[in-house]
This record gives sequence, structure tokens and C-alpha cells, in this order.
Amino acid sequence: MRLRPPFTRRSFLRGAASLGGGLLLGCGRGGCARSAPLERRTAGVVVVGAGLSGLVAARELRKAGVGSVVVVEARNRVGGLTISQEVSQGVMVDGGGAWVSPKHTRILALAEELGVGTVDAAESKGNPVFLFDGVRVAGTGRLFSRAEARELRQLRDKLEGMAAELPVGAPWDAPRAAEYDEVSMAHWLADNSSTVWGRRDIDLAIDFTFGCQPYDISLLRFVAAVKSVGGLERLMAISDSQDVSFSGGSQMLSVKMAEALGDQVLLASPVTRIVDDPAGPVRVETERLSIECGHVIVAMMPADARRIEFEPELPELKAGLISNWTGSPDYKAHIVYKTPFWRNNRLNGTAVGDGVVVDFIFDSTPAAGTPGVLVAFGAGEELPATVDDRKEVVTQSLVSFFGEEALDAINFVEMDWLTEEWSTGCASPLAPGVLSKYGPALRQPVGRIHWGGSETSAEFDGFMEGAVRAGERVASEVAAILRESGAIPAPAKSG
Repeated sequence: MRLRPPFTRRSFLRGAASLGGGLLLGCGRGGCARSAPLERRTAGVVVVGAGLSGLVAARELRKAGVGSVVVVEARNRVGGLTISQEVSQGVMVDGGGAWVSPKHTRILALAEELGVGTVDAAESKGNPVFLFDGVRVAGTGRLFSRAEARELRQLRDKLEGMAAELPVGAPWDAPRAAEYDEVSMAHWLADNSSTVWGRRDIDLAIDFTFGCQPYDISLLRFVAAVKSVGGLERLMAISDSQDVSFSGGSQMLSVKMAEALGDQVLLASPVTRIVDDPAGPVRVETERLSIECGHVIVAMMPADARRIEFEPELPELKAGLISNWTGSPDYKAHIVYKTPFWRNNRLNGTAVGDGVVVDFIFDSTPAAGTPGVLVAFGAGEELPATVDDRKEVVTQSLVSFFGEEALDAINFVEMDWLTEEWSTGCASPLAPGVLSKYGPALRQPVGRIHWGGSETSAEFDGFMEGAVRAGERVASEVAAILRESGAIPAPAKSG
């Protein structure tokens, strides 16, 4: 992946490693600005994290009348777990979060407001390919026996029945929450499944959504995810959750919001300490900057907050949530071909298997029809150390699904979130005992410290939609406090 020169919109997408020792102070439409390191600064609200959730929160606070909102970001780019990568001249793909569905109403409304277009997913003509236990099947007709299909329906009914018991956004308040949180999905499946594909289909949903094994995630956490998205089907690898992507990549949403905030976005500035002294303003500190403010929003995965020192110490429940939260990193590669050759073989580019290199593959070919692009998900920790070797093993693994033409790649662009310094993971599988005990602290403010990030969303948590909703929620929470104190005016009454 080639880095563009700094001081362009690309600086937001790919960072600006060549900027030297200067402090990067955001990028407006006029470009990025550099300044000598600052010692002190003031703001009404500081947002920690320039991913979707943090930038939405800042945007909403500005709309509400907060005059000074500063966003502080550890990376040298905006977007968090969204990052756009160029695979061919003018063809951008998503190295992180990519797809949304029509049910993701808040992010689609945001895209419309920002002028970011949407692109329908590649038309699914042809068959998917499945490769398990060394057996390749094109299409779904021969995958399940009648007994397996019947058991799978029963498993789905059980899981969705449990999901119906959970209060929206508060699964820990369910009468049987502790009971569901005592066991892993592996144990639950062992007790409730007796067929290969009955269990395998749920295993695949866990792998695709959380990037983990069934023993890494509690029954309560999985059922809460089913509740959050509105049904088990939307956690499956092949579902309507992959209907739409964004023109230029989903990172463009963050780029557009950051442009509007201009030099109020501070990049390459990891927060080291947050001090909430009741006798004075909140203080947000980086290695070079101290910002005094009235409120702070921490918009990141709870596990990532372990990098921040809080003074005074956080309450036991919140500290326990942060220390016990787990993130699962992902590996994503886009493999580029002159044409989408698989379509000529009556395949739609979707493939699912039990390989150790890649296990989920989708057609990511642009609407123009060329170049052909496959996106493959795999286990980053099992891949070779060099990019050339990774390209070789990934393309070789595609041969089993699509034939020898899969070796004729003309480009290979990857994103290994395992090596991403500032992200603990892309998804949040939680071990047994975590969600029921620590969940109540997920959104609860601690003094003047408030919590955003997709994981805090009552619906679609862990998805880009959840990030937008969480940003809107936490901004509303802070704005309500500021209105009550008279710091900002009440919203104008319509009519």
C-alpha cells in the first residue's frame, strides 16, 4: 500500500508517518496543519477517539451548541476500525468495517447528510462454494441432511427465544442472565446439538461475527448479540447484513466529519491520563498536551481504555469491565484480478470453509465490473511473516474454492488488525462471567467521564451502525447535562 504525500485528504485515510516530530492538528478541507507542541488547551468537551463513534459524538455536540469540542486520537489517521485502501486506480476497498444493511438506519442517514454515496453489493448470480472436511460443494443443496436442517432450526429457535427474554441494551438485567453467562457457547452446543451441521452453522456465526472459538464466548454474550441485531440470521456469514457499502470506503464518513471539525481533531496524540478533580475542570493529558474541559467522552472499545490512567481510580465495577473486556483482532485481504473470473464459472464469489488460512470469502468487485476483487478473512496469527509469503498462501488457499485462476492475482492488499497498535480487536467476544457481572457499568458515566464506542450501543453493538448510535446517545447525554447547567441553550421549539 503506497502512502500519498501529506497535507491531503489521503492523510486522514492512511496516516502521515512522514510528518516527523510535529504535532498533527487535524485536517480540514484546506489540508492538514502542523504546529509546535502545545502545553495547555481548553475545551468544552474532549472526545477521546476519532473513530465513527467519537466523531459522531463531536458532530452532535457541535450541533447542540457546544462551542469547543476537541477530538484526540492516538493514530495518525481518523476512522478507528474503518480504513479505506486503494487496490487499483480509483478503486477503494475497506480494510475494516465495510457493509451495512437497510436496517442500519442511522449510519445510512449520516452518509446522506455527509454526501457519501452507497453502493449495492455485487449481484449474487451463481452459487456460493463450501469446503469442509476436504469436500467442496457449490451451492447449498447437499450441505445438510434433513436431520441437520431440523436441528439447526431448533437451535435457532432456542437462541432467539432466549434473546427475546433480554431487555434491549441491558442483557445483564434479564432474570436468567447469570445462568446464561455461566456457560460458554461450546458447552451449550455440546448439550443441545448432536449433528455436524447443526453445530457447525452456529460455530460459523460465532467465527464470522466474533472471530473466536465457541469456548471463548459466553452464551449470554452470544444471545445478547442475537438480540442486538434482530435475529440469528444477521450474524451468519451469508445474510442481508452485507447489502450496501460506501463509495470511497466507509472511512470516508470519518474523513468528512473530521474535515468539518478541522483543527479540533488532534492526531498522533494518545491519551495517557484523565483526571476528574471535583475542585476543578477535567484534565485530559497526552505526552505533549493537557486539555482542560467540562466533560470527556471516551469513545473506544472498553479494553482499549486500559492504556489510560484514570485519576481518581475508576469504580470497581467499571475497572473490572475494562480489565476483563476482550477484543478479537481480524485479518482481511483483498485479492485483485483482471476480471471476476469466478462469475464465468457460475460462482458468486462467496465461499466458506474450515481452512486455517482463510475461512470466509466474498465478491468485492466494483460496480463497473473490473477489476475482479475477492475479499478474504482469515486467522492472522497463522499466516507467514512476510507479505509475499502471505500473498502466496492466501491465493493458494483460494484455488481450493475457485480453481487455478485464483493464482493469477495482479494485486494483494491486506489489513492485519493483530498488528494494529491502537486496537485490542475488531469484535468483542466475552468469556463466561463477564457480561452479567460488569455489564451494568458499560454506559454508566463516572463523574464527568462518559462512554461511547460501538460496544456501548443498545442495538447493533460491534457494528458501524452501533458506533453511530453510541455516538448520538453519549452526545445527547452530555448535551442534556450542559443544558441543565445553562452552558448551552435549550433546543429551539418547532412550530
